Amino acid sequence: MKTNFTLAPIFSDHMMFQAGKPIRIFGSCLGQREISIHFHEKVYVFSTSGNTFCFELPPLDFTEKPFSFRVSCGKDMVTVHDCLVGDLFIASGQSNMQFTLREGIEVDPIDNPNIRFYEVPKVPYDGADQEFSWLYPSNPHWSVCTKESAPWFSAIGYFVAQKLQQDLNIPIGVISCNLGDTSVFSWTDRFSLSQNPKLKSVLDSYDKEMAKYQTVEEYYALFHKQIPRLMEFWGEIDKGRKAGMCADDANNEALKKVPDPYIPMGPKHYNRPAGMFDSLLMTIVPFASKGVLFYQGESNHQDCTLYEEGFKAMIQGWRRVFKEPSLPFVFVQVAGYSYPGTAKDSIQIVREAQQNSIDISDNRYMVTAIDAGEAENIHPKDKTVVSKRLANVVLEKIYHQGQNSLSPAFFSYQVNGSTIAIYTRYNNRDLLSRSGQDLGFKITYDGETWENFSHVRLEHNTIILENTEKVREIRYAFDPFPLCDIYSENDLPLLPFRIKIER
Repeated sequence: MKTNFTLAPIFSDHMMFQAGKPIRIFGSCLGQREISIHFHEKVYVFSTSGNTFCFELPPLDFTEKPFSFRVSCGKDMVTVHDCLVGDLFIASGQSNMQFTLREGIEVDPIDNPNIRFYEVPKVPYDGADQEFSWLYPSNPHWSVCTKESAPWFSAIGYFVAQKLQQDLNIPIGVISCNLGDTSVFSWTDRFSLSQNPKLKSVLDSYDKEMAKYQTVEEYYALFHKQIPRLMEFWGEIDKGRKAGMCADDANNEALKKVPDPYIPMGPKHYNRPAGMFDSLLMTIVPFASKGVLFYQGESNHQDCTLYEEGFKAMIQGWRRVFKEPSLPFVFVQVAGYSYPGTAKDSIQIVREAQQNSIDISDNRYMVTAIDAGEAENIHPKDKTVVSKRLANVVLEKIYHQGQNSLSPAFFSYQVNGSTIAIYTRYNNRDLLSRSGQDLGFKITYDGETWENFSHVRLEHNTIILENTEKVREIRYAFDPFPLCDIYSENDLPLLPFRIKIER
């Protein structure tokens, strides 16, 4: 028997609301209904006009004292218990954000009732959890941070929450909304993709794939045929990892045993344009939050030249649906890794696009994981370094605590005879060489062959290169798994760069 209304899954016991912003209660209903909300000793009555509703209540201040609220319509009533009001962060992206605490380095989680976690079900299309309950389980719920619950949550989400809660002494919530192997275009809404001429090719490519099928039923038949192969493939990868193989070797061995295991692009593919936006993100829209932590980019090496445009469009699309024009985004520049099988410079171009997306005036900030990776593992196990950097940027840029939390980055250069001065920005601390030898710089005289360059010295936060008369281009840390030797005085790595010299 149908009920008069159903709250969105995010409204469940142990949940947290964002402090200082409108409280939005939303869900679905059976047409025109009158819904009552008993919230913080007040009663609000709203009328619905369609099959969905979203009611806005006044903002609340922080509270560590748990409370309950009740929503009712006719004989139907839902009570949500043990709620807090604090600061919430959405932890989104692909596998390195999805990576759980139990998969990483050994850590003893800390019980903390003022930290709450919510996991958005990783259901890639509407109805997937009913079609393949064993493959796409859906059990949305909030968890209080305990020794038992934390290991199953995003490692980055856990470490950032612990740091913020400890430093700020306020309730902190993390909404984990991520899925491995996803493209930035799957996290971008279709409207933003369609309105941007530079991103038209993304939708054109999808339409071209769908044109291969005479009917959508033909696509569904192929999809269901491939699912068992995909499961067998994943099983072989798991066997390889348990046998001690690195991720790439396990993947390659699995492909030998299960060739062509992949599901076809189409309406049931998680990487379809706007796929993650529609299937994951929209389940929590327009729930208010303090900001977004985003770690993604590895899956866009094949269309790296579109990444900057796609990422900026994604941010604007999220801000629009969350009704937050200045919602802060703190994102991660992808880690150092060998990236076998990728085109020349493709992952470096993704990193460059991520740097180009920094805009302090628009609440867009970046930390780097370039020096925190593993050459043979795309999922580095130690997430503490990147998490600390994320938390420090949040503390400085959102809470105005601390300074110089951003990595130094190339700003401009000046040629003076045979000397080139490279100026940096974002971090005004002195630059230091960890090796004492100023390593990591490469130059080319002909635009094709590269050699290490050693005529380098550091002057405060400026880099001086000498004997550069015929140098055409300078690069620093511009490799898939680069040597990172130059750091700020407060231990943040100089971001990679390339400079084509104009004389």
